[in-house]
Amino acid sequence: MALFDRFAADYDLWYETPLGREVDRLERDLFNTIAGPKPGERVLDAGCGTGRLCLELAELGLIVLGVDISGKMLDEARRKTAGYPRVDLIQADINRIPFPSQTFDLVTAFTVLEFSAHPETAVRELWRLVRPKGRLVIAVLNAYSPWAVHRRRRAAGGESVFSYARFYRPWELISLIGRVTGEERITWGSTVFIPPSGGILSVSLARPIDRVGRTVLKPFGALLVMRVDKTRIRQTVRTDQHLPHLCPEAH
Repeated sequence: MALFDRFAADYDLWYETPLGREVDRLERDLFNTIAGPKPGERVLDAGCGTGRLCLELAELGLIVLGVDISGKMLDEARRKTAGYPRVDLIQADINRIPFPSQTFDLVTAFTVLEFSAHPETAVRELWRLVRPKGRLVIAVLNAYSPWAVHRRRRAAGGESVFSYARFYRPWELISLIGRVTGEERITWGSTVFIPPSGGILSVSLARPIDRVGRTVLKPFGALLVMRVDKTRIRQTVRTDQHLPHLCPEAH
């Protein structure tokens, strides 16, 4: 059983709360600002989970492939994206994704590396799939944020997905991405500076606080988002001949 199979049915419930909705808006805003998704682009959402990001990218006009190792998370994603012909979903390990090299304009991994036993291998595989002049965008939970403390306490208190998570410091992720890709320029930011305790006041002030935090508290937001553009082509190209199309498996 994949790790997230046991959490799939209830995974999105938090996003239905006032705090969850606001955090989701802040995270998507920063992601879109840094990733710059454009209509018509081909995007891989690696570790797509229940398909929240797949759905948003499809609504923006991108052609989306979602990949996840959890069959039950993909079941949720299929229900969510039913009726969206621009979205296809397959079950695969992000350490070996069955697609030819340099296939996608944009490759994303949104809160995925935290749960990877081999993050360097995963980043190398994702980078392989990025086209020349394309970009890789990785979002992770920040070890420097009060949210990391809150999540560790939840993990200590009982069964939680965060029991299996590794939180990243900004400099750790920058180093990892630079080491794997060989690229020198990494664009990044962070978001969610309100406390995890939530409350009506903090939720209502979340956006103005975020505008300030992204400038003066950049290393401390709950979510780190980093982008690296492919300007150097030096990795080995691997082609899976049995997968001739972008989306080999439909809903």
